[in-house]
Amino acid sequence: MEYKPTFTKEEIDEIVSWFETHRCEQDIDLGGGIHIRELDTALKQLLHIARTKYENRVFSGQIFLLFRIRDELLKQGKVIGEK
Repeated sequence: MEYKPTFTKEEIDEIVSWFETHRCEQDIDLGGGIHIRELDTALKQLLHIARTKYENRVFSGQIFLLFRIRDELLKQGKVIGEK
């Protein structure tokens, strides 16, 4: 997904649901100096922001990061399975 400044409620529901139903490895390198070692901790905070602040453009970067993490997890084969 390309970056965009706003997200719809449907997009938020979809990404939240995806992370709630999939188990992933806890270490991911997104490139560009972004490396997450404790993915569950990061996702807890990012998903909270997505659920509560998706209408506020200030948080679009954090919300976009969720989509980027999902895409990289799939690309790198780090999705373990469904919960």
